[in-house]
Amino acid sequence: MAIITKDTKEGYEACGKPKVLAEERVWAFSGGAFRDPQWPRKNIHTDLEFAKNCGSPTRAVSATQYMGHLAELMIGLFGEKWFKQGKMSLKFIAIVDVGDRLFSKAIVRSKEKEGGGIRFNLEVWCENQHGNKVAVGSASCLV
Repeated sequence: MAIITKDTKEGYEACGKPKVLAEERVWAFSGGAFRDPQWPRKNIHTDLEFAKNCGSPTRAVSATQYMGHLAELMIGLFGEKWFKQGKMSLKFIAIVDVGDRLFSKAIVRSKEKEGGGIRFNLEVWCENQHGNKVAVGSASCLV
């Protein structure tokens, strides 16, 4: 069941369940094919030494992993409507490391009449355990 309805007010805030980016998930997502004898492949996502050799201070978890956290929050807020009427645009602004704890957040910024419904426009972001934003953007959905 969707949480956002036509009666939801501007300023409504939502926060997804905190998620820790476990090393095993990073390997599964960015380590290549499981059957590869060199699994997990060494790259900026899976190997600290490799990342530092590329000039990164640490491993960088693939941003599409935590983009999924925001998508999960939108599905929780809008239900199945998200799949047909939802849009999201993100910028990834900071490195997320293995072991970081992320919080997906959203706030309703405006509502606009559209056809027979209301389009909700949200500010969305992910922040880490230190309160630093790592992804920022917008989302909208017709209700």
